[in-house]
Amino acid sequence: LWIVLDGDGEILTAKGGRITKGEAFVTPVGQPVGVKAGKGIVYTEIETGKECKMKLNPGEVFALKDVLPYAEGRIVNKDIINEPKLKFVLMSFAPGTGLSEHAAPGEALIFALDGEGVIGYEGREHAIKAGENFAFAKNGAHWVRAEKPFKMALLLTLD
Repeated sequence: LWIVLDGDGEILTAKGGRITKGEAFVTPVGQPVGVKAGKGIVYTEIETGKECKMKLNPGEVFALKDVLPYAEGRIVNKDIINEPKLKFVLMSFAPGTGLSEHAAPGEALIFALDGEGVIGYEGREHAIKAGENFAFAKNGAHWVRAEKPFKMALLLTLD
């Protein structure tokens, strides 16, 4: 899974296509894939185990923020990768919702995908908006609050 954080590029596969900031791409299994930078591209690549079944369509460019909807008064989540040592979860928060304080069971990286939220971490509040990221250390006490609609992806590595 590639997640483009900045810039753009051309996907080098049989289908081809452009990919730009805020979009994602699931690489097809068993096919060589590359990317040719436009003016520059920064992306995160998440590699899973050989038997992992991601709940996304391979070979198509898409926006992670569009994978799940907002639901009035609720938090919606979708596990994309759920392996023993690696979790990748998408979450949408309706205004006024949030997660109470808890400890991260491993190192975590937040990708803000849409809107704005507030992350509490180790006693301090941090505003976060689409296009920004935030890291948690293992056992770091944190919480999430959405005063406006907010979508994020969570990458969690476990020992």
